[in-house]
Amino acid sequence: MPDANEPDHNQEPASEPESVAVGPAETPGAKISREKAREQAREQAELERAEKEARALRAAQELARADAERLLGGPGLIAPDPPIPPDELEAGWSPTVVAALRDLRSDLDSHRVGLAISGGGSLGSFEAGALRFLYDHTKVRPVAISGNSAGALNAAKLAEGDGEGERPIDEVERIWRSMRINSDMWEPEPWLMRLQASASWAAELREQVSDSDSAASAVRVAVRVVGSLVRRPPETDGTLEAIRDSLRAQSLLSLAPIAELVRRELRPDRVRSSGIALRMGTVSLEAGELRYVTETGQLVDRHDRPVDQPPVDLASGVLASASIPLAFPPVVLNDEYYVDGGAREILPLELLVERMGVQRVIAVSASSASIKRAPSFADRNMIDILRRVSAEIGPNETLRKELDPPGGWRPEVRLVVPHFNVHDSMTIDPALIAISLDHGYLRAADVLLRLGPDAADLTDRITRIRVELRHLAGPVPTIFDTTLGLARLQFEEPAETVGTADRPGNGNGDSPASLTADQAEPTEPATPDPSEPDESMAQRAADSVVKAAKDLTASGKARLASFIAREEQEWREGHDGQGHIPTGKDTPGTGTVEGATPEDGRPAPTSIPPDIAPVTPLEAVERAAEVPLAEAAANLARQAQARADQAEKTRLEANAIEIGNLTAELRDLVERRLALGYPLPPTLVSWLAET
Repeated sequence: MPDANEPDHNQEPASEPESVAVGPAETPGAKISREKAREQAREQAELERAEKEARALRAAQELARADAERLLGGPGLIAPDPPIPPDELEAGWSPTVVAALRDLRSDLDSHRVGLAISGGGSLGSFEAGALRFLYDHTKVRPVAISGNSAGALNAAKLAEGDGEGERPIDEVERIWRSMRINSDMWEPEPWLMRLQASASWAAELREQVSDSDSAASAVRVAVRVVGSLVRRPPETDGTLEAIRDSLRAQSLLSLAPIAELVRRELRPDRVRSSGIALRMGTVSLEAGELRYVTETGQLVDRHDRPVDQPPVDLASGVLASASIPLAFPPVVLNDEYYVDGGAREILPLELLVERMGVQRVIAVSASSASIKRAPSFADRNMIDILRRVSAEIGPNETLRKELDPPGGWRPEVRLVVPHFNVHDSMTIDPALIAISLDHGYLRAADVLLRLGPDAADLTDRITRIRVELRHLAGPVPTIFDTTLGLARLQFEEPAETVGTADRPGNGNGDSPASLTADQAEPTEPATPDPSEPDESMAQRAADSVVKAAKDLTASGKARLASFIAREEQEWREGHDGQGHIPTGKDTPGTGTVEGATPEDGRPAPTSIPPDIAPVTPLEAVERAAEVPLAEAAANLARQAQARADQAEKTRLEANAIEIGNLTAELRDLVERRLALGYPLPPTLVSWLAET
C-alpha cells in the first residue's frame, strides 16, 4: 500500500485549469474612482441645471421689471424731482387747516412723542405715506418708536434720526418707491420653485379634468400635459425631490431679498447714537413670548424688562419681526427661533403708552379692522376653514382690540387708520405702492388735522379711482409672481404654425393651428360683440377648431377610408383577380403599369400612385388629408387670431374711454380738494401742474 505521503507516479497528472475569457477584475480603487466620476458628473449636471434656471429667472425678472416700470405712467405715480418743499405745499392750504397744523405742532413740540407702527407686509407703504406727512409738516421729533413686521423696517430706519443733510423719512419713501416685483422683498424657496415648474401642467389638469363637456378645455389641457412631459419627463423633472424637500421646509418663501435690503440700508451705529428708543416686536417659538429688540440689540419682554440673553444683531431683529409664520422661515436670535411679532401683537401701542414714558403717541396702522365677507363655506375643506380663522379672523380680532380696547385709548393717542386697503399685504406693484403712499399721506392729514368727513370722503374717492385706473392697466401680481415673466420663458410653448399660418392662435401657447381641422371651406370671422369678454371669443374660436377635428374623426375619416379601400380593391381585382398589385416598371404620372394592363383596359387609379410602395387605407387617409387639413387648420388659426385681435382692439378702445373718463373725474376731485385748501401729496400737486 503506497505511502500516502509519496507521490503516485501512476496517477495521471492533474489537468491544467481551462482558461476562462474574463475581463480584468475591477480593483476597489477603480470602483471608487468610477463612482467618484459619476458623482462629479451628477454634481456638474446639477450645477448646470441650477445655472440655467438662475439665468431664466433673471431674464424673467427683467421682463417683469420692465412691465412694472410701464405701470408708473398713471396720474401722479412718480414723486416730483426735485421735491416740492413742505412750506410751498402749505401755502395752498386754507387758513383753517394752517391753524390746525399750528396747534398740532405746538402740542407735539411740548410733549415727549412716541410713534407706533403696525405690521402689514407690503402695506407698510401706507405707513410710509402717513409718516411722510407727519415728518414734513409737523417736524416731529420722536423720543421712542415701536414697530412690528413691516413696521419694524420703517421704525428702524426712522430711529436713525435726522442727520446733517440726511432725513430717514426720505430714505423710507425711497425704499418703498424702489419696489418693482415680489423678488425685491421675497422669493419662493427653491423646493417651491421646482414644484411649481414641474407641476404647472398638473395644476391645470386638476382644474379642468372635471370639465368633460368642454372639448376646448380638454384639448388645452392635453396640449399642455404633452408639452410638459416632453419638456420635463416625470422621472427627471425633480417633482419627487421637491416634495421631499417640502416636507422638511419651514416656509414657502425666503426673506433673502429683504435681508439684503435691510443690511444695505440700515445703519445700526446711527440707531444706537440717535437717542431714540427703538422697540421691534417678535415672538420666540420656544418660549411662546412676545419680546422686543431694542436700539442696542437687547431683548426685552412686553413689560420692557431685559431678557437674560446677549444682545442680537439689529438687522436680524428686523427680519425676526417680519418673519410671518409659514410664509417665511423663523430667524435665530441667540439659541431661539423667532417669528413675526404679529403672532401676538400687530400694533405695538401698549408698550409705548404704558412703559416708555411718552406723553403723545401717534399710531399708524397699515390696515383697518374691517374684514371682507367670504363666499359660503358649505363645500370648503378643513384647510380653507383653518386659513380663514387663523390668517384672517384671528388677526382681524387682534387688530380690532388693539385699535379699540375696552375703554378706548386716552386722548393723547391718535390713530391713523385707512378705511380700506389699496392692495393686500403680499402684493408688490409699483403703481399700487405709489397710490398707497399717497393714501397714507391723505389719511394722516385728515386725521391729525381733524379735517372732517368731507375731506375723508375726498380721500377715499380719489384713492379708489386711482386703484381702478391701475386695474385697467393690467393684472395685479399675486404672492407667487416673483417669477413674473418666467411663464413666458418656461411654461408657454411657442405657438406652432401650420401651412401658411403666421400668427399664434391664443396667448396660452395652445395654437389652433396645431390642431387637426376639417376640410370645410373657412367662413368669414363673425363681428365680435364689444360687450363680450375677449376670453369667451377665444373660447368659441377654439371650440370651432375642436368641433372640426371631432367631425373629421367621426365621419370624414371613415368615408375617406371607405372610398380608398374600394378603389384599392377594384384595382387589385382589375389586375389578376388575386389582389396582387404589380410593382413593375411604372410610367410616372399616368398611374398605369407597363406590361400589366387590366383586362378592361382601365388605368391604375391615381389615388394610389404607382411610384410608391402600397399603403394601408389608414395611411392613405393620413397622406391624402395631410395638406388640406393643414390648410384648413391654418385658416381656422387666422380666423381665431382675427377674432382675438378684434376683441383686443375693442377692449383697448373701451379701456381708453373708461380711463379718460376716470382721469377726468380724478382731476375734478383733486382740484376740489385743492380748492377747499386741504393737503395734497406732492405727487398729485405736481400732476395737476403738469396737466
